[in-house]
Amino acid sequence: LAAMVAPYSQLSGLVGFLMFPIAFLAGMRLWPWVDIWLQGCWSLVDRRRQSPSMLSGRFRGAISSLTFVVTSVLTSILSGRILTPPAMQAVVEPGYKILITAGAIYGILCWALIQLGYLRPADIYSTD
Repeated sequence: LAAMVAPYSQLSGLVGFLMFPIAFLAGMRLWPWVDIWLQGCWSLVDRRRQSPSMLSGRFRGAISSLTFVVTSVLTSILSGRILTPPAMQAVVEPGYKILITAGAIYGILCWALIQLGYLRPADIYSTD
């Protein structure tokens, strides 16, 4: 995909090779932190309402795992910025659409694998 977007670029092979692994690693690192943040926000809301928790663990996990979609799209945008020099960005604008679409599909695929139970969050509390 990177070679399609920027065939003249010397970095297209490297950026294309690293785009999805970087998105995956960023998603795996952010996922537990977003889950903790959502848990804290909802516990504050529940305390004010003085009612039982409305946000189940499964629903919170589905929302927090959307970080994979966000990190994949952001990595795709960053890859497009790296591959196209500022003078060519107006000419290669459809290339961004290719990379962003690929990043969104990759993020949604990772999110679906999480929902099916194939990916689990990193344990950020372990001391090992």
